[in-house]
Amino acid sequence: MAFSLTSEQQATVDNRGGGLLVSAAAGSGKTRVLVERLLARVEGEGLDIDRFLVITYTKAAAAELRGRIVEELSARLAERPTDAHLRRQATLVYKAQISTVHAFCAQLLRECGHLLELDPDFRLCDEGEAGILMLRALNDVLDRRYEDIAEGSDFARLVDTMSAGRDDSRLMQIVLDIRGRVQAHPNPAAWLDGQERAFALEGVDDPGETPWGRLLLDDAGRQGAYWRDKIAQALELCPCDANLDANYAPSLSATLAALDAFVEGTRRGWDAARAALPIPFPTAGRKKIVDCPDAAEQVKAIRSTCKKRMEKLGEWFEDCGADLLEDLRAVHPAVRGLFALVKDFEGAYAAEKARRGMVDFADLEHMAVRLLVGEDGAPTELARQWSARYDEIMVDEYQDTNEVQNAIFTALSRNGTNLFLVGDVKQSIYRFRLADPTIFLGKYRAFADYTRAAEGEERRLILSRNFRSRPEVLEGANFVFRNVMSADFGEMDYTADEALYPGAPFPPDGRYAVELDAVDASAEGEEEKTARDLIEARFAAKRIRALVDGGFPVSDGEGGERPVRPADIVILLRSPNTVLHHYARALGERGIPWEAEGGGDFFAATEVNVALSLLQIVDNPRQDVPLISVLRSPVYGFSADRLARRPGFSPARGGALRAASPDTDFYAALAADGGEDSRAFLAELDELRFGAGELSSHELLWQLYDRTNLLGVFGAMDRGEERQSNLLTLAELARRFEGAGHKGLFGFLSYLTRLRENGAKLALPAPGREGGGVRILSIHKSKGLEFPVVLLCGLARRLNREDMSRPILFHPKLGVGPKRLDVERGMEYPTLARRAVARKLELEMMAEELRLLYVAMTRAKEKLILSVALTGGARDLEKLAPDAACPVEPQVLAGCQSVGQWVLLPALARPDGEALRRAAGVQVPVPAADFGPAWDIRFVDGVEFQAEPEESAISPAGPPDGEMISAGAGEETAALAARLAWHYPHGAEVELPSKLTATQLKGRALDEEVAEAAVRPPRPIRLGRPRFAAEEFGLTPAQKGTALHLVMQYIDFERTERVEQVRAEIARLVERAFLTPQQGEAVDPAKIAAFFASPLGRELMASTSLRREFKFSILVPAADYYPQAGAEEQVLLQGVVDCCFETLEGITVVDFKTDRVDRRSVAARAEEYRPQLAAYSRALEEITGKPVIRRCLWFFALDQAVDV
Repeated sequence: MAFSLTSEQQATVDNRGGGLLVSAAAGSGKTRVLVERLLARVEGEGLDIDRFLVITYTKAAAAELRGRIVEELSARLAERPTDAHLRRQATLVYKAQISTVHAFCAQLLRECGHLLELDPDFRLCDEGEAGILMLRALNDVLDRRYEDIAEGSDFARLVDTMSAGRDDSRLMQIVLDIRGRVQAHPNPAAWLDGQERAFALEGVDDPGETPWGRLLLDDAGRQGAYWRDKIAQALELCPCDANLDANYAPSLSATLAALDAFVEGTRRGWDAARAALPIPFPTAGRKKIVDCPDAAEQVKAIRSTCKKRMEKLGEWFEDCGADLLEDLRAVHPAVRGLFALVKDFEGAYAAEKARRGMVDFADLEHMAVRLLVGEDGAPTELARQWSARYDEIMVDEYQDTNEVQNAIFTALSRNGTNLFLVGDVKQSIYRFRLADPTIFLGKYRAFADYTRAAEGEERRLILSRNFRSRPEVLEGANFVFRNVMSADFGEMDYTADEALYPGAPFPPDGRYAVELDAVDASAEGEEEKTARDLIEARFAAKRIRALVDGGFPVSDGEGGERPVRPADIVILLRSPNTVLHHYARALGERGIPWEAEGGGDFFAATEVNVALSLLQIVDNPRQDVPLISVLRSPVYGFSADRLARRPGFSPARGGALRAASPDTDFYAALAADGGEDSRAFLAELDELRFGAGELSSHELLWQLYDRTNLLGVFGAMDRGEERQSNLLTLAELARRFEGAGHKGLFGFLSYLTRLRENGAKLALPAPGREGGGVRILSIHKSKGLEFPVVLLCGLARRLNREDMSRPILFHPKLGVGPKRLDVERGMEYPTLARRAVARKLELEMMAEELRLLYVAMTRAKEKLILSVALTGGARDLEKLAPDAACPVEPQVLAGCQSVGQWVLLPALARPDGEALRRAAGVQVPVPAADFGPAWDIRFVDGVEFQAEPEESAISPAGPPDGEMISAGAGEETAALAARLAWHYPHGAEVELPSKLTATQLKGRALDEEVAEAAVRPPRPIRLGRPRFAAEEFGLTPAQKGTALHLVMQYIDFERTERVEQVRAEIARLVERAFLTPQQGEAVDPAKIAAFFASPLGRELMASTSLRREFKFSILVPAADYYPQAGAEEQVLLQGVVDCCFETLEGITVVDFKTDRVDRRSVAARAEEYRPQLAAYSRALEEITGKPVIRRCLWFFALDQAVDV
């Protein structure tokens, strides 16, 4: 054997006698074990390698697995070169069936598809092409239905109740969605028939007799039983104090009895459970608790939480059973019409595919089932013939299978005895692709342990030892999932069997502790509030810079250590595309190289839009929007002035096109224009259009690329390779469109329009740098990969519950969940089916998110950093604290809004979670539990991440990798080294800015600026908030501050003695348009009156001279602000002084501040503004020749002056 195996791995290799399900935890070596088992049977039992059917779920995985087998075969042949059997396997391995399930089904259909009257030369269509055919077939079906529609028919009821708006887009989306989801069933039509019968409610007298009512009753019963046990625990605490017992025991006893009755009612039926509600919570007594105050607090907390949860649960039972059944009967005709429409559409779509000799991916699986599974569910004769080909069927990633695929595997197996199924249900994260983890779970719970299984009996085996990660990472994952994953929340219990155990020899080391960072993203300043995701991205960038600059040690793969590199680090996100720009910006600010995949939307790329616009005007030039897009593009470069409606320009001088031809389309305006550029463009367009009808879309695109040099133009721009790749992708789409038998430019443009409208997002090349950088990945794409350092960010992202608000819900087992529409009153009501389906979908969604968290945490080999950005800061932790525990209640977890809350709830109860408890200002009991290795838990102040980091905080890039020139390499080498190392001696002065504003000095201490470079990268353009947003949502804090400054700039100081006068002055400013109405409403007159009533305000009013918004520009020695500057260098200092006034002694400078401060923080905040006011004073003294005797800040938040 080429390598040693653990006892569990060896048992996996050797076990025979029945179907084997292997639950292989992350990093447990399942692929190596699968290869070893296959080769052990080849060598030990003399089997040929092509006698195995090995199924994986991606082509890449299949290729990798085949490569591993070839590699291992080669190694064994090197040891035994004369072994004829092994030499034979080296040839057979390339014809062995190691493939995806779709590839296997395609082979089956090409050999036996004639039994279904399928042409063996069928073509597999891609998703985009299938989407076009489906829309065409559905439109045809709907057209026929409308021609024959009759009042009161099922279709008419369907249109009335489930359609909306001015067209059928909503109904079409519902049909397409249901059709797609029922493909997970071996016989979709039969399943739809069964669902339709369920809505008929034949013989049903109680909602509890329906699958939907039973689900809700069982769920309610579990919740009732849980709280019954909690109330019983509270009741047991009461006897410790006589007064506590007298206060609460009677009330708790009444509640306990009611909960017993409710739980019993859920077993008897809907109305029985409803009759037990509401649960009573009689008023407790008020005697003072003396002996057991802690017990009293526990009792209060349990009782209060129980009351809230049972009141929420009571909302399910607002309607009686008869009303709920009546609602279901009312929607039955519409549901029947919907299912009939889905089946008609399926027939039309199948006919369209048959006419073209095509099948889609769902057809591959369903046709294979028709060949292999009889109507009675037993394997067909063909299945028995094919099963004889294989001595063992091996299925990798079995947790991601569905009922159709499982039916295929079962039919091909010999009554399940030669199935080898391997996977990890905790890593099942593809439910959106119709994967059904309950199939794996069902077998896992039903199969016997392999040590006890009888001959022929199906058995299970667990591989729980992880050979990839440090114990700190594994125990960190164990801690989280032991405390949050359960059968009630997560679809399975996380027991000792599911836990991860270290298999690699890593010694304990505190540097590798799991790090949990709760980033306070609640801070606000005078500027616009920074986005939470940008704050978190900047924190991650700072943390990465610290790891890299600090030389954090990671394994070098050879038993030693080396400093971590950016390429060793990955940032994992749930949905990177929506926040990628924040991380790109934050990493760029720190000078950290990065790379990402799928950075954007293909159809949103500029170069793709220009190419498509060119195609559109070649097809029809009288389309203003695409024509203007082409004219304004870098290819032709028409300016906005050239195109705009600008009076005073004449066509002869190449003036504004629209101004010259205001009443025509842009094509006519171009034709009427006398400019040389217009004539050249029209001539080129005519050449492009000439003969375009004779070319395919693919050929036409390449002609456009050649004639306009589109590839060259965009290739010369920033990210040129990426832009060229996008244009090549567009050409490939055209080639595939033509290859599918479609013709015509209009058809191709329609095809792309449909792709865009259906939300198709083609992956773009990586917008980051190639290789060597920090990787930014989605959790889904990280599956199967491993990284030395993982930063799991974005955990505060809200859970996506949008699927629960769709017009009609669908679940693969419960079926559809429609609303009832009262047509007369135009009101919708949720039906029993909808409530049940919504509840099931929500629980399954959260279980999937929990498994995604498991996948993400187990990607780390050495260091795991969890980041949760809290918009509410410490207040968010304070809200979580009452429910913090180990383990956390399933009902609490189900009510959470983010994955981050799932992590924080048990972390608050850890011994090392004091930082979180201190920030929240609460105490959380620390239970006696196994917490594993210590965590590094931090509450991070997010203030520093509100703005770009100071350049002194950015580590300069080190020298490139390469050989260093040695000192003794000879005189010539030394001279060359000296020349290459020469630096311009005045480089520091060159980099100095020519201008500095006083506000830039806020918070800058000169002793911290020594290493600071002067030139700052340009800040991104910040667009102002539109007026309609201010009108609808109110002004932001920054806009309110601007409004207050405007009032202080323009108000008549003589009319500020009373609040009423200030209010009248503000109204005057609004009337004269100095302020908008929203700004006027945002300013509190009392705050302004308070200033003028203060000693500072009275002194200002008594002054001899007063200036407001005093602007200045003076030249000052640059060395005063940039120590690296030479003695002769100067910089222009500019600024605007809010207010200054003169007295006999000198000038007083006043700066108005709207910062959110309190009594504790005001002094520190004032200190940050000291350099700014010093600059004001310097300018005023130089310009006026008078001394500044006082520098003062006025904080409107506190109505307080602070001298600096």
